Amino acid sequence: MIDGDDLKAMRVRAGISQEAMAKKLECDRKTIINYELGVSDIRSKQLFMWFMYCKIDMGAFISEIKKVRKQANGTEDISLHDDESQ
Repeated sequence: MIDGDDLKAMRVRAGISQEAMAKKLECDRKTIINYELGVSDIRSKQLFMWFMYCKIDMGAFISEIKKVRKQANGTEDISLHDDESQ
């Protein structure tokens, strides 16, 4: 799970200030601070924009989503390995 420390690390590595990220996400700096402190959860749309602005490769993430969708639709074998099935 992505937490506030992860968000801050991505932003800092990308060289983006809290103020600049706030402008990019069309919110105020306090919102960015709250995300990074874990006071509030980032909305999914803003999270994906955060990834984009920080140049985070989303390829593996999107591939995993497609795999889950195929499994949910029954078009791919589902292999579950949990203690209850043994």
